[in-house]
Amino acid sequence: MFLLREAHPRDQRRLLELARLLDSVNMPTTARGMEQALKQSVKSFRGQIRDRSRALYLFCAEEIGTRRLAGAPMIIAKHGTPASPHYYLQVDCDERYSHTLRRMFRHTFLRLRHSMDGPTEVGGLIVDPELRRRPEKVGKQLSWVRFLYIARHRNRFEDRVIAEILPPLTPDHGNLFWDHYGRRLTGLSFREADRLSIHDKEFIRALFPDAPLYTALLPDEVRASLGAIGEQSRGAVRLLEQAGLRYLDQIDPFDAGPYYGAMVADLEPVNALRSYHVVPGTVSAPEHSECTYLVMHEDRDAGMRAIQISTAPPERDRIVLTTDVMEALGVKEHAAVSAVALP
Repeated sequence: MFLLREAHPRDQRRLLELARLLDSVNMPTTARGMEQALKQSVKSFRGQIRDRSRALYLFCAEEIGTRRLAGAPMIIAKHGTPASPHYYLQVDCDERYSHTLRRMFRHTFLRLRHSMDGPTEVGGLIVDPELRRRPEKVGKQLSWVRFLYIARHRNRFEDRVIAEILPPLTPDHGNLFWDHYGRRLTGLSFREADRLSIHDKEFIRALFPDAPLYTALLPDEVRASLGAIGEQSRGAVRLLEQAGLRYLDQIDPFDAGPYYGAMVADLEPVNALRSYHVVPGTVSAPEHSECTYLVMHEDRDAGMRAIQISTAPPERDRIVLTTDVMEALGVKEHAAVSAVALP
């Protein structure tokens, strides 16, 4: 059983190890960056950061008993401001017809767009490779706990949510699209541009052309990489789709990875979240009638905690929890919890 909880400063070393497995710009991979992110996250969970563009929420999954950290995800409360816009390439098409040739063509093109009032972003989902195929499916728990938290604190987040999906990378951790396009525009390597964009995005607006880029002019292998999903990201995409996110016809201007998104009000975990009162007990229902739920509880001292359980469908406003689950969540009989059925 895994306890999903807020990340604490004491988790820094292990979180850094996990972050380096993914090597994503969302999750810091330096000790200083992780330290700063954890401080920011603690303040965000406590509601001490009112500016959404500065709010960051780091979660982790801790294996109960061993206290081993199995994975981590995050929420960026707002991605896109006047000081640091959210840039993306919109995928669109242009239809052309020749009466002389009696032929019609549909030309796909990319155009740089930006938002200075950006959405909430979910990202940085990492699971220890040794635990990815466990029956508990900790990756699904980590993915969905973010949406439960957003549902519980709607005023802290935007009305839209997006997720940037990691595309396939070349063996040297480069990117086909960037090497063919972005490098020629900026003179920067893929890694240099990726890291610079964390702190300063001015070069994107300054150097990327406003004119559309017709994909027919790109080499076949580069064109095939547009919006492609990396093998390591396929599981995460399935979880996002189960939650209600869909491909937005938008790709990242650096690596051409796809953006998925949705209105928060349309997300399955948000609409399915219910509140219950705790009833101690054991599950005695027939196996076929048991359901898997993600149960969340918050208090001022322990913060946010969540656990995946198998139990009988809740009756009215009551949910049955075993004593070990109650202890892990830090709840007593009749305490209020939030829960959602997992697909």
